Amino acid sequence: MKYCSKCKSIQYKNNPEKCPVCGRGLIENPSTDSQVGAVTANGFELERIRAALSDGDVPFSVHQIRKDTGLQILNSAPPENCTVYVPLSAYPKAQEILVGIGAVPLEEALSDDDEQAFHNTDTDTEEEMSPRKQRTVRILSALAFLALLAAIAYLTDFLMSFVTPFLRH
Repeated sequence: MKYCSKCKSIQYKNNPEKCPVCGRGLIENPSTDSQVGAVTANGFELERIRAALSDGDVPFSVHQIRKDTGLQILNSAPPENCTVYVPLSAYPKAQEILVGIGAVPLEEALSDDDEQAFHNTDTDTEEEMSPRKQRTVRILSALAFLALLAAIAYLTDFLMSFVTPFLRH
């Protein structure tokens, strides 16, 4: 399974190298917290999806595809199209719920093989460093850089002490 960080989509079929939508390179082993676009909907359908995912204890967020126009604001119209994002770890459960309520066609659902491959992916990616560890690494890196500059200055001074007598003649 591969992940596009721009489109927030996963590619679990055909194993492409680039995203078929935006052409960006795909990430091999995305974080389980990466947001994935599960479905696009609007109006009543969006409310059904929100209710179903909430009832299924699936964390999600909704982002509007197009910005509100003045007419929508004046009429208090619902947003036109919204994408529902779920964490990668909750994607199979979200797909099961969305197929169950008819929001995603059965043909687009994860097959058993896809779901098995989904769970077998190596998610042991490196964790991000804590702020304290980042600060420690930065300080040590700065000290190492200063030590390197000092070593270069001393080496240059040492070499010049040998070369200087030959230059005076």
